[in-house]
Amino acid sequence: MYVGSLRRNDRALVEAAGFKFIGIPAGKWRRYFDLRNLIDLVVGIFGLFSAFFVVLFFWPNKVFIKGGFVGLPVGIAAYILRRPIVLHESDIVMGVANRMLAKLAQKVCVSFPLDGYNLPPAIKDKLVYTGVPISEIFFDSSNSKLELPLANHLPLILIMGGSQGAHAINKIVKTVLPQLVLEYEVVHLTGESDYSMMKNWADTNKIDSYHLLASLSNEQVALVMDKAALVISRAGATALMEIAAKGKPAILIPLPGSASNHQYFNAKYLSDRVAAVLMNQISITPEGMINMVHQVTKTNLGDELKKNVANLSVRNAAHEIADMLS
Repeated sequence: MYVGSLRRNDRALVEAAGFKFIGIPAGKWRRYFDLRNLIDLVVGIFGLFSAFFVVLFFWPNKVFIKGGFVGLPVGIAAYILRRPIVLHESDIVMGVANRMLAKLAQKVCVSFPLDGYNLPPAIKDKLVYTGVPISEIFFDSSNSKLELPLANHLPLILIMGGSQGAHAINKIVKTVLPQLVLEYEVVHLTGESDYSMMKNWADTNKIDSYHLLASLSNEQVALVMDKAALVISRAGATALMEIAAKGKPAILIPLPGSASNHQYFNAKYLSDRVAAVLMNQISITPEGMINMVHQVTKTNLGDELKKNVANLSVRNAAHEIADMLS
C-alpha cells in the first residue's frame, strides 16, 4: 500500500504502477511566517488520525518512508502502533520530516557515503549507505535506440533542469548558446513551463547543433548522457546519481532556496571531492560559464571528475533497500 497526499496526480501515478493507494490530509510546514501554517497544522492533525487508522487496519510488517509532509503522520502513527519504520533520505542534508522520524526509525538509508552526514550519534548509528534507487537504464542502455538525430561530429553537452525545468538555467543558456554551438552540440531539456518561450527564441535565432525539448523519457536521457562530454544540471540527488552511474563530468547549478538548501550541499559534497563543478546561480556570468565548459571538456579536469563521480555510483540501491524491508 502507498500512502500519499490527496492530490490527484499522486493517485494516478501510483495506481498506474500497480499499487493500492490511500490518500490522507497532509499539511505543509513553511519555514517562514505564513497564516497557512495554522491551517495546515489543523490539516496535519486530521492527517495523523487518518494515518493511524490506515496503519491499524492495513497492519504492515514494515513502513518505508521517503520523507516529506505526508510521511510524518504515517511515521508517527506507525511508531505509536509499534510498526517498524525504515527511512530513506535522498539528500546530504536530512529533511525536516526525516529528522523528526529518524529517532523513531530502525534504519535510515542514505544516498551518500556516511562521512558526509553531520548528525547526532544516536541517529548516525542507524545510517545505512544504500545510494539512491535509479532506473537500471542508467547502468545498461545498450539495447535501446536514441531517437534524437545527433550530428556526432561535435562534443555533446546535455543541459537539464530537473522534472520541472529551471528558468534560471534556461536564461543562462540563451546568453551562452550562440558561443557554445560553435564548438559543441547541445541537447537542452527546458521543462514544460519554459518550453514555448525557449522554442520561440530558438526558432527566431535559427541556431544549428541545438536540440530543444521540454523533456525526455528516462531511457532517452540515459542514451543522451551516454554520448555527452558534459552534463549541466541542477543538484537533486536522483539526477546526481544518474550522472554518477554514467560516470560523466558535470557542472552543477543548485536551486537557490531549496528545502534546507539541500541542492547546494549535495553539489558541495561532490565539488569538495572533485566529483563535479559547483557554480552558484546568482554569480554565473556568460564568460564564466563558457570558461568552465572549456575547462571541463578540454583539460584533465574532465577525466578527474569522471573518475571521482563514478565512485559515488551504487547500482543495487533498490535491491538493498528491498532486502531491508523483506
